[in-house]
Amino acid sequence: MSDKELWQFSATELLAGYKARRFMPSDALAAVMRRIGQVDARLNAFLAFDVERAKTAATEADAAWASPGTAPALCGVPISIKDTIEVEGMPTTYGSLAFKDNRQADAEMVTRLRKAGAVILGKTNTPEFALGAHTVNRLGPSTKNPWDLSRTSGGSSGGAAAAVASGMGPVALGTDSGGSIRLPAAYQGIYGLKPSYQRIPSVQSWRASPGRSHNGPITRTVADAALLMRVLAKPDPRDADSMAFAPTDFADYAKMSIAGARIAIARHSDDDCGLDDVQRGLLADASRYMTAQGCRVSEADMPVRPGGDELEPGVWAYSGDHFGAAEALIPGFWAKHEANLTDYARPIYAAGQRALAWQYRNVLRRNQAFKLAVQQWFADYDYYVGPCCGAAPLGNGTNTPEERLKNLRYLMPLNFSHNPAAAVPFARSAEGLPLALQVVGKAGADVAVLALSAAIEAARPWSDAWPSL
Repeated sequence: MSDKELWQFSATELLAGYKARRFMPSDALAAVMRRIGQVDARLNAFLAFDVERAKTAATEADAAWASPGTAPALCGVPISIKDTIEVEGMPTTYGSLAFKDNRQADAEMVTRLRKAGAVILGKTNTPEFALGAHTVNRLGPSTKNPWDLSRTSGGSSGGAAAAVASGMGPVALGTDSGGSIRLPAAYQGIYGLKPSYQRIPSVQSWRASPGRSHNGPITRTVADAALLMRVLAKPDPRDADSMAFAPTDFADYAKMSIAGARIAIARHSDDDCGLDDVQRGLLADASRYMTAQGCRVSEADMPVRPGGDELEPGVWAYSGDHFGAAEALIPGFWAKHEANLTDYARPIYAAGQRALAWQYRNVLRRNQAFKLAVQQWFADYDYYVGPCCGAAPLGNGTNTPEERLKNLRYLMPLNFSHNPAAAVPFARSAEGLPLALQVVGKAGADVAVLALSAAIEAARPWSDAWPSL
């Protein structure tokens, strides 16, 4: 038996323990729930729990492991779900006071998790409508960073990342429409994968970021991310974009060698890009490591996405998408709930009512041209390795547009190009805070991103590093 406590086990380790009959899913659930009771009051990672259903799922998983035959792929694994993803039996608030009593059926992602035997713990905190680089809303206290409670958890999957980073479940499901998986994972020293666009289909009632939002895993290990991808990343005819992918075994990442891989390391010669000396040092260190592994490393920058994201002054390009998603669930949404909105969401939803379709189409055409330019650029490379973000800043900001751009500037372009990208823990700041690299692959090359991430994980393991809560 490992010296680790059960709440510290990865999903892969839990499954191995169940198979060997060293412990059972009910034991793991009890350990995780105790951990939640010990630390969540300080972190505010969760918005809701469904304890009785979780206990029932764990008991059913106990029986499955005790019976002859093969247990489902995630049988007995505790998992949390970001509260922008709909889960039956709990409110789905999308981080908004306007939806505090909203009830929906399971999203397709959740249906797949249940069929695979996962034990759903609860819904994790998010900024309102996932509109922020900090997890703060009007539903309750903001989410804190377990490495330093005075610092931000990031956003918008901040609650999901805080839960995994602090041992309140080994894995979580998040979303990323501008860096929302990668930023909080990087700030909190865990692995965050933004798969290729719609590799995990989006089939649910609310969808405010079509064309930009990627569903993905937040985990303590690369192996756990691959485990979740094997369950979740399958096409669904209700999401046409998901039908573009051929069947893939994400476990194949463990068989891949990175020797000979063509890797572009970010040069960022533009002095205005904000790349500081710490990030330059990380990239230089990564370059030396990958060269030693037999990779062909050169300095190069990805294409730059031109133009801003305003249709006209004060009208964010995607405000109409957001307003339409709310209106579809609550007709007359603005008149009924303007007063419930946060100061950062209210201007976006006000602007969404006057967003013009012809201007939006121009933005979509520009984004499509950028996506094509990135795919052509990748003809010469297998990977791009660049900055992710700095160490988590102090406080929980106000989620102004300026803050979002500052925090997400290295991450957001990959949501428009649709490439798979991951935040990979790599070092520590002078204050002992996690620092990460961003690993990007060709469109559809999710397995390759897992492979390079695993090679970095082998050299710089992070899964056994725990904050001192």
